[in-house]
Parts: sequence; C-alpha cells; structure tokens
Amino acid sequence: MKKLKRNIVDNLDFRSADFEDTSKAMYELAKELFPICRSITGQGFRDSLQILNDALGGGILQIHSIQSGTKVFDWIVPPEWHIKDAFIITPDGEKICDFKKHNLHILNYSEGIDKEIELDELQNHLYSLEEKPDAIPYITSYYKKRWGFCITHNERKKLKQGKYRVFIDAKHDENGVLNYADFIIPSTQNSKEEILISTYLCHPSMANNELSGPIVAIYLAKWLLNLKERKYNYRFVIVPETIGSIVYIHKHLKHLQKHTKAGFVLSCLGDDNTYSLVHSPSQNTLSDKVALHTLKNKENFKEYSFLDRGSDERQYNAPLVNLGVVGICRSKYAKYQEYHTSKDNLNFISPKGLMGGLKTMQEIILNVEINEIYENTIFCEPNLGKRGLYHTLNASINRPPLTANILAYCDGKNDIIDIAEILNMQAYEFKDLLEEILEFKLLKTSNMKT
Repeated sequence: MKKLKRNIVDNLDFRSADFEDTSKAMYELAKELFPICRSITGQGFRDSLQILNDALGGGILQIHSIQSGTKVFDWIVPPEWHIKDAFIITPDGEKICDFKKHNLHILNYSEGIDKEIELDELQNHLYSLEEKPDAIPYITSYYKKRWGFCITHNERKKLKQGKYRVFIDAKHDENGVLNYADFIIPSTQNSKEEILISTYLCHPSMANNELSGPIVAIYLAKWLLNLKERKYNYRFVIVPETIGSIVYIHKHLKHLQKHTKAGFVLSCLGDDNTYSLVHSPSQNTLSDKVALHTLKNKENFKEYSFLDRGSDERQYNAPLVNLGVVGICRSKYAKYQEYHTSKDNLNFISPKGLMGGLKTMQEIILNVEINEIYENTIFCEPNLGKRGLYHTLNASINRPPLTANILAYCDGKNDIIDIAEILNMQAYEFKDLLEEILEFKLLKTSNMKT
C-alpha cells in the first residue's frame, strides 16, 4: 500500500519553530499601539493604521477617507475629533483625570472646556462604575456634543466640596475626514468569490477589545500571503466600529453582496480564557457552519445567537445587506469583567492568547478553503488496493479506512465539513487524503453549491 503523506497541516504547522517568535511579535505590536489615543476619527486612528501597515510589510494597506458631514444610509459622518490634553485641578491643587497619564480619563469625543465649577456641577460630567470601583470606564459621545471625564469610583468618592478647574483642549473639525482601510489578497485560482475579514480600530488604550482583532487580522494576512494556493480572494477591512462598517457597506454593497462567500468579524482575540462565536441571524450560513465546526471542540467554547450581537456583524447582517457574517472572539465583548475599562490592558492579553486567536482563524480559513461538495465517479466502492490506497492482504474484517469513508459520504449533498463532522475530524485534516483521491479522479465537484 502506498504510504500517504500525513503532514496534513503543512500550511498550519502548530509545532513550528517560529511559533514563539510570532506570538511575541504580535504582543510587541500590541505594546506599540496601546498608548495611542484612538477614536472613530482623528490622528490616532491614522497613526495606528500606519503602524499596522508597517507590520504587514508596507504598501499593502489601502487607506481611504470620507468627508465629515457625508450622509451614509441613515447616518452622517461626524466631525473629526482632535484632543491634545485634559485634566481637572482639585480645590487642593491636585491634578486628577489626567489625559496624558491615561487616555480613558477623557469622555471620548468630548467638547473642549476651560472653566472653574463647583463639585455639584462637576458631578454631572463625571463617569464612574460603582460595581468596578478601581477601574476607569470607557465612555463615548460621538453623536451628541458634551464634555466629560471618566474616573475610578474610588477616586470619585474622595472628591470634596469646592472649586474645580476643568480643562479639555479638544475640538471638532467639520471639514475633517473619517479614515478606514482595506486590502485584497487575490485568489491563485482566478476565483471571483471573497472571504471577508473585518475588524475595528477605534478604541483608545484597551488591549483585548481593540488591538487584538487588528493584530490577528494582520498576522492572518501575512500567513495567507505565504500560502501557495488560495481558492478565494480575501478582503480585509479595518474600520472605526459601526460608522466605519456602515461607510464601507455604503461604498461596496453591490460588490459585497455579489461576491462574499463567507465573512468574519474579529474582536477580542487576545486573552487566554475561552473561544466564542456570534452567529448570523439565520445561523445556517457557510460562515456559521465553518466557524462552529472549527470552534466547538475548543476548551470553554461559548456559542451566542445574533441576539447577543454587538460589533460590526450588526451592519453586515442587516436585513437589506445580509452578508451572512459571524463574529469570532476569545472572551466575547461585554462578557468579561475588564471589558470597556482600564483593566482591559496589556496584562489581560498575552502572546499565547493572541497566537490562539491567530491559529483559530487559520483553522477557519483552511476549513473554508477545503470545503466543497463532491460526488463519486465510480459505481459501488472503488478498488483502492490497486491504486495503493488500501492494503491488498486481508486477514480479517477491518474497519473501512478513512479514504473509503470520505468516498462513502461524497454523495453530491454532503460537503467536506459535513463529512468531517460525521468522522469527528477537522475538515482541513482531509487535505492530503483528498488530494490523493482527486489525483485518481475518484471524485468530481458537484454542481450543487456549498
């Protein structure tokens, strides 16, 4: 019997010598990005895109802009926000809520102000979390102008009566722009179908619910660029959350609806705790199927319906858009204690956690790439022995080999993921065997769609 190659993950070698180097590089990228004050517009967003572009190798990321005030569906692109400094001076002369010490201290998109006020008035502009008393909360006001500061609840309780100076050096530019980025890694097989990989880059200094998604996306792209074969085109999108995906859909809707085969929104992929899937509304798209197949046997896996949506899967799955996109996370946004606070820091993510997020997306891609509906070309069981695919000396009744089982379920209805589910394997683990079977022309592609 011909001995089959069994390095079935030669495009995804989890034992690779550069595993540690890659995980460290991802974490170092997080450290570089973490201090930057980002928002849905502004220089921080642009600077962060440039750092990601450099990490990708330069010249690949295409950075676009849209004018503030532009109408996109039911939304208006907001003015560009610029922030230089912010702080409060207490009656005792102490500087608190210092933006330069932690950029979460400012209400994101705050108006500028410079005045003295009493504590009672100041309290109306302070935001804290009583249930998380030592954490600075992340609060935004993108679409209604107001000013404010975010403070730990413990520090807030210490404030005493008297005059406070509040200073915020910020402005809104009605002639500004909103930036976003994309790039396409082309199919090697001239396919017109695309896999959408979308993530967001608009939060300030938070590590898991911000930086992990773009970092995993960049390293996933680096890996894809090195694959010898790609069945599909891969469209990577990096936007400010919500308004950015709305802008992107507004510009590319017809193309996306025509060519998107599957799609994944990457968020919160850097911690060590669990893996999570946020389904599309129907829960039966290819995106749902491949993500569930890949994730369901991972430790502490958690599955969420579209009722638990919260990121840009909301826009990609809106009824008139309907791209069948799912959300991929480790600890899902809003489901971990550190979420949207200063506790979501570089200590909450890890090199191992980021690498786990990357490996999961690699598995998802390999499962998408191999998935197809096949049907047999030969009536009854083919003679595997004469092709070197099975032994020719039979001493007892043996369980059918994996090759025979794959063939047995290729009925023009089951796709490869269906068969992998039956055999309790990952679809990409069929890679070498499937290549052998196809080499002997024992299967043909079905006309039915996956």
